[in-house]
Amino acid sequence: MLGGLFPAGSGAQEILSRGSDEYKPRVLDIGTGSGAWVIDVAIKYPNAEVVGLDLAPVTPSSSPPSNCRFETGDASAGLKQYGRFDVIHARSVLQGVKDYAALCTEIAEVLNPQGVFISVEGEIGLHDKNKVKYGPQKEGDPDFCWSQELTMAYLEATRKRNPSFSNLKNVAEILGTTAGDPWGAIDGTTFFLPCGPYESGNETERIAGQLMHQSALKVPKALQALLLGSGYDAGYVNRLTEMALDEIENCRVINFLKWNVIWAVKNKAD
Repeated sequence: MLGGLFPAGSGAQEILSRGSDEYKPRVLDIGTGSGAWVIDVAIKYPNAEVVGLDLAPVTPSSSPPSNCRFETGDASAGLKQYGRFDVIHARSVLQGVKDYAALCTEIAEVLNPQGVFISVEGEIGLHDKNKVKYGPQKEGDPDFCWSQELTMAYLEATRKRNPSFSNLKNVAEILGTTAGDPWGAIDGTTFFLPCGPYESGNETERIAGQLMHQSALKVPKALQALLLGSGYDAGYVNRLTEMALDEIENCRVINFLKWNVIWAVKNKAD
């Protein structure tokens, strides 16, 4: 787990903590979704200006504070119209970005000197109870996992629409080749989230597992249209989603999802 709104060591907390009436650091959240993260940041750092950007209009679950606002737009179409920022955050956006390298260049252009870009992306492909990534499998294998089978079908279908989706594990490499060499430092960490409410001595992990389980229950049915539209046989899709849902509902298999957290600090001067 991140242990907070920002990864330790990224420097984002230090930047925002310097906010005052005279200096208001600016934060941009790309692909803000529900806007919950933006609201949390705005509450914790009242002297910061926090902007959430998403393709669809945001309907916050709670009332945003005055130092928080939402914009509707496509980050891939450019960010300059939203001004410059000290911290830029993007979580789970690679599925919808066809040219992540171009987005990284755009981010670097609107980030202030010594500003921080933070990327948080979950790897596609599950890990078993020992947090070891599943290898090739076929039905009938002792450790066959329907959820992993569904995940790999989703990956193949999504790659057909957006080849850039294969870059989930390569964000640090992409940042390292950003045009103009704008980054003074690139670093990162990883963590695992349980996919269900498994028995654990770690309370934080148990709560995260409960939340992940609620989300995972919606996945099989939600992916049916994508798989059918990608050419998968209807009978196979129905069986795959039925078996995966049963596996998830009853926690028949212990799985973990690996998350890669990468941050890049911009050079001192443009």
